[in-house]
Amino acid sequence: MSRERFPRGLSQPAKGFRFSLDSLLLSCFISPGQENSVVDIGCGCGVVGLGLILANQHKNIRVTGLDHCPDMIYHARFNSDLLNLSHRLTAQELDVSQVNSKNFLAESFDLALTNPPYRKSESGRAPQEKSRIKASFCDDDKLNSFFRSAAFLLKNKGKTGIVFGAERLSELLDKMKSCSLIPKKILPVYGNLAKPARFVLVEGIKNAGPGLILLPPLILYDQSNKLTRQALEFCPFLECNPGRNK
Repeated sequence: MSRERFPRGLSQPAKGFRFSLDSLLLSCFISPGQENSVVDIGCGCGVVGLGLILANQHKNIRVTGLDHCPDMIYHARFNSDLLNLSHRLTAQELDVSQVNSKNFLAESFDLALTNPPYRKSESGRAPQEKSRIKASFCDDDKLNSFFRSAAFLLKNKGKTGIVFGAERLSELLDKMKSCSLIPKKILPVYGNLAKPARFVLVEGIKNAGPGLILLPPLILYDQSNKLTRQALEFCPFLECNPGRNK
């Protein structure tokens, strides 16, 4: 797999959860510092962290991916090797609820990224594979673990980037603020303007003061169901995403 064709060719489980375009958008949403240590909480096959590195190749970024699923950790490491980025991205098997001082130093990362399972356990039709259920659905206590972990791992004034279902935006903001991850920017993402926003990208800063910016909407598809120029300029990886029109 070439870096120019990312994410085409990424290794993923034959069955179970597979990344979608929300992960690609998250990798292009946050602008990291010139030298940043990054943690990807619930990293899956490593797509968010790898995308962040490739979108900021002139910066010295090192990413630590965390995931509870050993299969996902295998694929994250494999993809890191495949792109010759194993010196920039490592992956560790760890449940998000177990992130604590036994595993990490508190406030040891500049940036925390997460694409948590934002569908409620009782909502919608559940997939058959257990890995897909855990990656898509979770109860409030489990979901809160993602934000508590980000708050524990982030340095004071460190950034967090989150992608989440738009219909649960108010819940997301409450959960972030309860962990001192103060929302600073919100980007609503629409499939097209004929329907409500599908999800939101939110940037937060740990222990920041008040002040929130609502960014202009990001529209993914035009009337012909083709990716818009705006979407491709925001995230060039969408052009090579094999599942972009699904």
